[in-house]
Amino acid sequence: MPLPHDKHFALAVTVDFDAQAAWLAKGKNDPAILARGEFGAEVGVPRLLDIFDRYQIPTTWGIPGHSIMTWPERCKAVLAGGHEICAHGVYHENLTDMPEPVERKLMEHQIQQHLDVLGTRPRGYRAPSGTMTHNTFTILEDFGFDWHSSLSGRDFEPYHPREIKEINLHGATVFGRPYRVLEFPTSWFLEDWVAFEYVGGYSMGLSDTDVVLRRWTDSLDYGLKYVRPGVMTLVLHPQSIGRPHHMMMLDRFLEYATSLPGLWIATLSDIFDAWTAPAAPEAPAAPAASAE
Repeated sequence: MPLPHDKHFALAVTVDFDAQAAWLAKGKNDPAILARGEFGAEVGVPRLLDIFDRYQIPTTWGIPGHSIMTWPERCKAVLAGGHEICAHGVYHENLTDMPEPVERKLMEHQIQQHLDVLGTRPRGYRAPSGTMTHNTFTILEDFGFDWHSSLSGRDFEPYHPREIKEINLHGATVFGRPYRVLEFPTSWFLEDWVAFEYVGGYSMGLSDTDVVLRRWTDSLDYGLKYVRPGVMTLVLHPQSIGRPHHMMMLDRFLEYATSLPGLWIATLSDIFDAWTAPAAPEAPAAPAASAE
């Protein structure tokens, strides 16, 4: 992968601007819970745009159609700040067991929301709610997406997921062709939501920021030392990382990351372009000196 400026490892800082959609998709619509999503839009997003501007880093934002339609000016500010926006569902829908025609219709709808409100067509996709079907990658191919970022089949190495043709509990999983779409892997260890957010019934959250910061910096150090080339994908949520003590932790992480000479911080689409660029031709060998 021809990284710029003598870099040998990439960091993609990504933001899922889910706002109220994260709760609505779970059937939660009372004012108290929706206010947490509103905090993300009204407080978290401006804080993130400010810190990214201070460190002069471009980022990738996954924004559901509901957030685009509810907070269009916030979303336009993301683009105005030099960041990119990828598709992230219509209402942060759970794709598990979703019929193929419904999933395809939702994909068409969210792309149109991007075009109508933002004037841009997303190149990448992050599965809302972290769920997929066996049809998702074929649909992504049909709609011309370049990349996807939700799976955990690797950690720092982009890869092409393979079709799963058969699962035999008493035998083997049978794989088919690799999909054209490039996967930028993610991990619960490299995101803020599970670490910090308290959600009754499934997430205790409230982790110590020093523990999470050490996890992120150790992961980055490992990638820089042992994976060449590679990409670390960090996943943030404005309603979580936007809290003051979490922002202080993010400030320390970005200060550290931007000090590393071998690190390239870029959008996922820019990293995709570098990853898929043809290798430079090798220089021809110098002719051997003739014997006198």
